[in-house]
Amino acid sequence: MITGGPGTGKTTTVVRLLALLQAQALGEGQGEREQALRIRLAAPTGKAAARLNESIAGQVSRLPFDKLAALWESHDQAPDTPGPTQPEDASPWERSLLRENPAEALELAIPTEVSTLHRLLGSRPDTRRFRHDRHNPLPLDVLVVDEASMVDVGMMAAMLEALPPRARLVLLGDKDQLASVEAGSVLGDLCARAEGGHYTPATAEWLSEATGQPLPAETLDADGQPLDQAIAMLRVSHRFTADSGIGQLAAAINLEAEPAAKRRAINEALSAGFADLSHQKLSADDERGLARLAVTGCPERFPGAHNADTPPVGYRHFLSVMAERRPADDTDQQAFDDWARAVIAAHGDFQLLCALRRGPWGVEGLNERVRQALERERLIDSQDGRQRWYPGRPVLVTRNDYGLGLMNGDIGITLDMPRPDAKPGDNRRLLRVAFPAGDGTDRIKWVLPSRLQAVETVFAMTVHKSQGSEFTHAALVLPDAPNPILTRELVYTGITRARHWLTLVETGRGQLMDAAQRRVMRVSGLGS
Repeated sequence: MITGGPGTGKTTTVVRLLALLQAQALGEGQGEREQALRIRLAAPTGKAAARLNESIAGQVSRLPFDKLAALWESHDQAPDTPGPTQPEDASPWERSLLRENPAEALELAIPTEVSTLHRLLGSRPDTRRFRHDRHNPLPLDVLVVDEASMVDVGMMAAMLEALPPRARLVLLGDKDQLASVEAGSVLGDLCARAEGGHYTPATAEWLSEATGQPLPAETLDADGQPLDQAIAMLRVSHRFTADSGIGQLAAAINLEAEPAAKRRAINEALSAGFADLSHQKLSADDERGLARLAVTGCPERFPGAHNADTPPVGYRHFLSVMAERRPADDTDQQAFDDWARAVIAAHGDFQLLCALRRGPWGVEGLNERVRQALERERLIDSQDGRQRWYPGRPVLVTRNDYGLGLMNGDIGITLDMPRPDAKPGDNRRLLRVAFPAGDGTDRIKWVLPSRLQAVETVFAMTVHKSQGSEFTHAALVLPDAPNPILTRELVYTGITRARHWLTLVETGRGQLMDAAQRRVMRVSGLGS
């Protein structure tokens, strides 16, 4: 298990781990194809899978494969031993080996394609059982699961049941994030003792011999449990530095301290004037303030916005990209794909997050209020809400649709496309929803709105739905009244969805401080 907050290097660590495991396996087999480890990558949702896919691909491209390949090249081999005959249907990996290019062979042996856990296990219609189980185990040697905090007890049990007896399992995730929507808090319970390390002297001695890296004395514990020895907690954030308000606020929310000390730490983070952090207070009837935030992102409220290469934005940004970059040539499908990619990327530059579904500060209330604000600015045209589908409507998939290849959590943008049967001079348009393909490529999947049965508008989304996602600028809106769902884990998760800019919006007095003191109480049966 590898746990740690955003930017601590979980993906970097696991990619290097996989490369070393693969190099070791190839070295022991002296380059034989059958000795390569069968590695699979998975995540709980389509959105998390797409993010891991992108991150893994970037990390793999930076690995020093020539040095890693030396791990098996150093094995004594007869220099003139002829290689096997190249079969006609040899894979790129096999052809690379036969060309005696071990560095390329190793690179091709590290997978970058990520699937959802449901797809990996083989979902079956109308049943909670999967195609892969103890009687039909998964064909793999190593399984990596990202965003493991989102995996509930039932899914974790099904996944473990489907693993071959000698398979390795690597769980990645942030133990402080929200637990799964379904039963249990699996990663949080398993990593409950991660802060203290609790490594035994035998573990410390083995690590020192294997890596030359001594463990800090404060992480040692002669009475450490076996499970403790399998957990690594990454503690240094490479994204949120000491001068990052997002990082300081997240740390203050998670601080284990007396209420007064915790309140003081949160107030210090909010009032210190950090360049990447904006703190706003809105009243229930402040439509103008909400509209300004949703439309522009309020860059004037960020001390560091004027010096930034990419200042904080609101929804006007992606809607302007949609309007200004639409292809002039209705027959150029590649141009429309490029346009959709640009719009989808621009949409990820801002997102409103909230805790609840109902009420004026929940998903339902905020989505309607933001739609009205964008319509007043003439950025969208829904005919005052009479049209459900209109250009610029962002939608969130709320249920896996394997027929369309769309997963729960996928986000698409409604765009107007030329009609395939249009005659010259016919300017009528046909609405399509553009989704990233989610298969590791940059392809665009165009879907008719009528085929989307489980989607909702996503000008605002709940923090629960945002897990596994990141946004350049995230605006976390807290409700104006106490609610049991408003917890430390929820606020921390919402804060850490922001990659570069965070706006924290309070609509009621004291809700942030109350939430920071309230923890999720879940029973999964895994706690010590």
